[in-house]
Amino acid sequence: MGVSKDHYYRLASNLSKERIQAATSLIKELAEENSETEYKYALQRLMSGLASGHDSARIGFSMCLTELLSLLSGSEALKYTAKTFLSDLNTHLDKTVKAKHKGKNLRAYLFAKIFGIQSLIGSSLLDDPPHSLIIEIIDELFSIALTKSWIREISVVTIIKLINKLHLAADREVIPYILTKLAENSLLLSMDGLLVYLTIPVAERKNLSDLASIQRSQHWKNDDPLTKGNLAVLKDAFLDRIVHNDNGDDEDNNESETNEKDKKKKKKTKAKNDQQQPQIQKGSWNPQLHYVWVPLLSELMENERETSQEPPQKKKKSSKGTKNDKKTSNKLSLATFWPTFDATFFSANASPERKHTGLQILDLSFKLPSFIPEFFSVLFDQNITRCLINHTSKKDRVLHSLSVNVLENATKTSKTLRHENARLCMVRSLERQCVLFDRVSKSKIIRDILSNIFDDESDPNNLETEVTFWVEIIDWIMNKSYNELSSKTNNKDDTHSLEEDVHTFIFDSLLNVVRGNKRLIKAVIEKSNDKVLTLQVISQCKEILEYFAKVIYVKAQIPYSGSTLKLAKDRLSSVLSDLMECSKNQVDWSGFLVEFLHKYDQSNELITTIDNLDKIEEVNDADQDSDVDVDADMGYDSQLDIKQVKEKSFKAWNELAKSVKSTGLNISKSRISKCLIMLLSTALLELYGGDSESVSILNDLDNVYEDFKQGNESSNILDTLIDLMLSYTTQKSKLKKRIGNNIWESVFLDIKQEQLDRLFDVLMTRENKAGMEQLFNQAIDEYEDEDEDEDEGKANEENENSENKLKEGTESESESEEPDEESEDNVDRNEKIEEVEKSATTALAKALKIEEAGLGHRKNNHDISANREADEKEEQEQEQENDDDNEDDDDDDDDDDNAYESDESMSDEQMLAIDSQLSAIFQQRKSSLDELRSSSKNGNERKLEAKNARELMALCKLRVLDLLDSYVSNPETQIQIECASIAIILLDLMELTIDINVGEKAHKLIKKTCKHTFQIPEDKLGDIFDLLDQVLSRASKGKFAALGQACSQVAIYLVRSIVAVNPEKYEEFISRATEIYLKHLIKWAVTPRDKANASLFTDFVNWLNSKRTPRS
Repeated sequence: MGVSKDHYYRLASNLSKERIQAATSLIKELAEENSETEYKYALQRLMSGLASGHDSARIGFSMCLTELLSLLSGSEALKYTAKTFLSDLNTHLDKTVKAKHKGKNLRAYLFAKIFGIQSLIGSSLLDDPPHSLIIEIIDELFSIALTKSWIREISVVTIIKLINKLHLAADREVIPYILTKLAENSLLLSMDGLLVYLTIPVAERKNLSDLASIQRSQHWKNDDPLTKGNLAVLKDAFLDRIVHNDNGDDEDNNESETNEKDKKKKKKTKAKNDQQQPQIQKGSWNPQLHYVWVPLLSELMENERETSQEPPQKKKKSSKGTKNDKKTSNKLSLATFWPTFDATFFSANASPERKHTGLQILDLSFKLPSFIPEFFSVLFDQNITRCLINHTSKKDRVLHSLSVNVLENATKTSKTLRHENARLCMVRSLERQCVLFDRVSKSKIIRDILSNIFDDESDPNNLETEVTFWVEIIDWIMNKSYNELSSKTNNKDDTHSLEEDVHTFIFDSLLNVVRGNKRLIKAVIEKSNDKVLTLQVISQCKEILEYFAKVIYVKAQIPYSGSTLKLAKDRLSSVLSDLMECSKNQVDWSGFLVEFLHKYDQSNELITTIDNLDKIEEVNDADQDSDVDVDADMGYDSQLDIKQVKEKSFKAWNELAKSVKSTGLNISKSRISKCLIMLLSTALLELYGGDSESVSILNDLDNVYEDFKQGNESSNILDTLIDLMLSYTTQKSKLKKRIGNNIWESVFLDIKQEQLDRLFDVLMTRENKAGMEQLFNQAIDEYEDEDEDEDEGKANEENENSENKLKEGTESESESEEPDEESEDNVDRNEKIEEVEKSATTALAKALKIEEAGLGHRKNNHDISANREADEKEEQEQEQENDDDNEDDDDDDDDDDNAYESDESMSDEQMLAIDSQLSAIFQQRKSSLDELRSSSKNGNERKLEAKNARELMALCKLRVLDLLDSYVSNPETQIQIECASIAIILLDLMELTIDINVGEKAHKLIKKTCKHTFQIPEDKLGDIFDLLDQVLSRASKGKFAALGQACSQVAIYLVRSIVAVNPEKYEEFISRATEIYLKHLIKWAVTPRDKANASLFTDFVNWLNSKRTPRS
């Protein structure tokens, strides 16, 4: 059959799999044929192919040639030797490559020789060669290396392969010969010479160097490149400089020059000798790393580990081991070598090519087996870190991608080394060089390192190691990082800015270490059976909360800046929110803070104490610019003692905490108790922060607790909790949203239609400024109630014929509302001016101790515009000191003589006493009016305000939809009849909303709701059939396809639930449902304007068909 020649063509394929198949088939066929002619042809063809520049020909042909030579080594008939191969290789290449000393031909010729010799080294034909043949191969490789600089490295690497293959690293004939050849060609102090030296065992380097013929100016100091004193030579080697070691031996360094003429003479002699040295071509820059870096870094790391493990030795006067100790301490380690590397490759004036090489070397260091976490602090040196920051922070930098990859690989290494806390080592190393590394480099490296300690490789049943690492990181951040980072970066000019940066790092890191490890916290608290581990995690989280609380609430020797306190408050809020998400009301996190702050409150160490806000009236004075009546908003007497409210709430919180630990509560009461505990502790925490609104919340919660303790109707408790939930859920704060969700998770199993209606009110609120004011209990203008039907008609017209109109609704709504909003602003402004006047009148009446009606008589007989003119005159007079106010008040005195008669009875002392009070009242009135006048908004401001109102309303509705989603997803509630009302209200929402996200989410929730059936009492069946009729009628008026599809889904949902009431009445129920569908089908057929889609009826038929098949 012969050997197929097609295999030779496939050997040049770019596909490695195809090359391997071709080589395997060729060798197999040659072995089966066992013909000398075929062998010779294969050798000739493969040797000639080594010079080919086609695709991957050299790789394929050299691989196949290695296997062929191994095959021939076992052939006794052919008797093919390595020496014969070298001769044949030269002969065939001379014939194949013409003009081999020019251009591409020279490249092909040299690489063909290299690949041919490598094939020989890799084969079994060179298993036990004589030294003469080895020397011949080495000479051949040196001749190739000296031809061109770009092939020198691969030639020396081939020599190293030969040494390793034949185990010649300590050979006393071959190694000295190689060292001599390197020295003769000025390569001993180059990267290639360094590679050869690193191949020799450390103990044999000096002995083998002594056997080589090397001049003093050409050898490494101590005959070992990795000893102290060679750093300067190593630096020159890295820069590809051909240098001579001028240090000589130690004895030469100690010789003194007594005559200046001898010095000059020696310099001339040295220059002459340098000129006589053979000059070789310098190597060109190569983006690929030199082979020397792997053995070099590996040995440096091993030396570093040995140095760190050695115990400190006492000095001895005389010892036989002095020399050995000196040699051990004389080794170059990673720590002593790295500053030279850093200055060489990452100096300020280093070229991008050199930095590229340096980053590749840094990346290689993380991947070496000998790398340990302690090396992070060595590798991230000053210049390296600066380079990484500069190139990572800007995407248009040349080395941006490489810098990002280096940091990502370092992060992977820190996560892979699980036997030690490598994450902490890397964080400390980066932050020592640059505080706020993530912000400066515009990366997320520190955040990623601190996150996901519990990953896919972790054992869920054994989390002790992960928790230990997590605790160590937190301990360093809270207790050690400030001193460490401040001392390491104290070279900054602005120490105040430095302190803020360190505090920012601490706050951000504590948030990241909690947020990024929620999976670990949740696994320990919810699933772990190890109580000790659970208590350790909870205790550590408690320490984080107390750390923030101490910064925010407790007096410090050196007060924190306002920006630092604000950041700490934001981070504490986020940490609380994440912890609440992890524990699902199993742990009262805010309760830890309340208990902590209560202790400091007792010792009067809080920044804002409760005693400073002794009366609600004082809180109102602080908020006197507000247009809302705080007293009325609070819903209780303004003279109520805040401290009393606090103590009462704290007592209720303690009682509830004790009751939860007892086993006497049923499941429902236990859920409400945990919910009240969370709400009380959260409101108390807000009270400690000086939030006046928390007092009203605490008062409501105290009332709820009293009802709960006395066993009163649960509906009142649920109503209050739902109101609180809505007030929390509709705020932008993530913590408030989490609190609202926790309330819902505690009560949604007990709620009825009344409570759901409160949620429906939010969904049915219009998405504009008036709707926002209505939702947040602010003043509502009368225009909202005018022509409500007409407004709804306009809203429907905006949804013309398709879903795309829903997206356009936002723009058209804002345009149609613009005139209304302008008139609304004018009316609102007038009303606020009138409120300011009333407030000033009331304050004057109290100050003068007269009836308010007397002062208000004038205002009841004039319109708003007249009052405004009088106010302006009065304000101008008030601005001038010691001027009489009689000029502006003459008319008032005529009308209000009776009101001011009481002034005549006042003494001078009394008038002086109230003078400052009157001045403050008029000043407050003036500032309020000025603020109102300056608040007049132009068109763009009104548009922006309307846009913000729409976005806020959309956010509120999305959050309420999330709550309803959890309701219809729970197996216990998804079968309740209330789910039908949810489906109907979602249809209303799809019609009403002008926000595309709200509409889409409502439709998705309808689909989820309609997957199940709900239970219907038989006395409610008639109502459900009426509801089905209404849904089908709604579909006939739908303006866009999604609404029609949703109506069809809800209709089928209702029918399925009706049928499930009593399977024995299936035919009766289907008959009634079909009659309703038939009525609407006829109407749809005869009414062209009917908007219903045909799928409304086909969906019903398809469902009937699905029910029909199993019944038969």
